[in-house]
Amino acid sequence: MKYIDAHCHIITPEQMRKAMSRGVGRFVINATEQSNWQSVVDLAKNDNVYGAIGVHPWFVSTWSDDTDSRLCGLLQNNQNLMIGEIGLDKNRPDMEKQILVFKRQLQIAHDFGRVAHIHCVGAWGKMMDVLRGSDLPPAMVLHCFSGAPELVGELSKMGAYFSFGRAVCDTRYAKMRGAVVVVPENRILTESDAPDVAMPDTIPDTVAEIAALHGLNTEQMATTIYNNTMGLLNDGKI
Repeated sequence: MKYIDAHCHIITPEQMRKAMSRGVGRFVINATEQSNWQSVVDLAKNDNVYGAIGVHPWFVSTWSDDTDSRLCGLLQNNQNLMIGEIGLDKNRPDMEKQILVFKRQLQIAHDFGRVAHIHCVGAWGKMMDVLRGSDLPPAMVLHCFSGAPELVGELSKMGAYFSFGRAVCDTRYAKMRGAVVVVPENRILTESDAPDVAMPDTIPDTVAEIAALHGLNTEQMATTIYNNTMGLLNDGKI
């Protein structure tokens, strides 16, 4: 079986090798602030790595006209780069600036035709308001999706894909597990969010749990998720 980590951050070669020994052959690496954009750009020169650059809601205080200009310049010069990780987080200050920076990066993703990797913690009402009122990118990856299952239909129509990590294996996360069940199989991705949450070598375990929740065998679900992600990669949308 083949696997892809649809959302992680900068990891070591050893962590990659360990993941590859379990069949995780491709990695989508997200930057979080301007200081690590170049590292992601460089990593994305490898055949098995795809990069996304942006300003995470935790770091919106660093956003400036220069940040905007540099982001657009790197996207212009690197046609395969995506936008990410961007979004909203209720546990961080200055929600007004978070929204402004998120809207601007969504617009950039739309203008350049790049996928956006989106973080949302406890701000789904505001998130939906922004998405409903914005020009949207060709597709969005909702990383570690924690929204209500009732949002899945509308978000799918907006071009969203739903990425799940190790937490889906924990029965304490009942809402997330409920969301997994209602997400269409062709919209499911898996991630590690390495190195802070889990390592990429946990992806096969996450896939197995999602398969169980959908009542499918692991091989069938692994193939579906792999094809979901590779289809996006090959279409140039992710």
